[in-house]
Amino acid sequence: MALLAEPSMTVTTLGLTLALLGALGWTLFDVARKSLTLRISPPALTVWLPLAQVPVLLVWAASTGPCVLPRASLGPMALSIALNVVALLAFMQAMRLSPMSLTIPLLSFTPVGATLLGWWIGGQQPTGWQGLGILLVLTGAFTLGMRSGAWSGLRAYVRDPGVKRMALTAVIWSATAVIDQVALQRGAGYWYAPAITAGVGLLMGAWMLVRRQGALLMGGGRAMLAHPRIALLAVLIGTAALALQLESLRYAPVGFVETLKRGMGMTGAILFGWLVFDEPITSSKILAVLLLTAGVGLVTIGG
Repeated sequence: MALLAEPSMTVTTLGLTLALLGALGWTLFDVARKSLTLRISPPALTVWLPLAQVPVLLVWAASTGPCVLPRASLGPMALSIALNVVALLAFMQAMRLSPMSLTIPLLSFTPVGATLLGWWIGGQQPTGWQGLGILLVLTGAFTLGMRSGAWSGLRAYVRDPGVKRMALTAVIWSATAVIDQVALQRGAGYWYAPAITAGVGLLMGAWMLVRRQGALLMGGGRAMLAHPRIALLAVLIGTAALALQLESLRYAPVGFVETLKRGMGMTGAILFGWLVFDEPITSSKILAVLLLTAGVGLVTIGG
């Protein structure tokens, strides 16, 4: 099997369906995680939320067959775990500190980075239409952020405390999207999802204990138990989103999957930021949604 999906590969109906469902799952998961970050410290949440997902992922993986984690996939998996710990911590902090409609659009840089890395490593060259679609997604994200923070214009990107953290998250997730696909193409089966999720939670937990943050860690666990409905919802949605994304990577190039994921996520950030967190909808946000929708559409049909 090739290292990455073939560059000439046509995205099938199955691949498109899985990518769209996964993108919707991540959008809802963002809302659930922001709700939890308002109640639980980001470091503790980065431990307990992944660990709570592991049992569900284990049941799903066990239903597909025996454990398959070839030695060739272990290196990419370990690298992905380490990078995801850093990215998740930065993500949780950004969601807690800043408006959802300002920070989530910065993740639009993830498909750009993933597409370029996929092109460099595996020859997944984007078409001209897909390149235009990515440009529209970035323009929409820029338009969205111009008036989403406490400061107008570029000052929102410079001064808002969550922006740098979310930008770091976008860069790291560009890399992990490609790394995960490498692991899958090297033979990692359905057990890859619970393995990498458990690795993230355990590594972050060990890091907190080394830093003598055991009290913060246990307090976060108690806080999750104190909000069982939102915690359970986050666990189930996050599990489904991860499983769908990993499966979609078997049928579609990584840049395609990531662009759909981020395009829907940014539109959802506006809608749910307004519905759940009372973040206003403005004309610039509507323009951004149109640009994002057009961009995602070009990436979808332009492959």
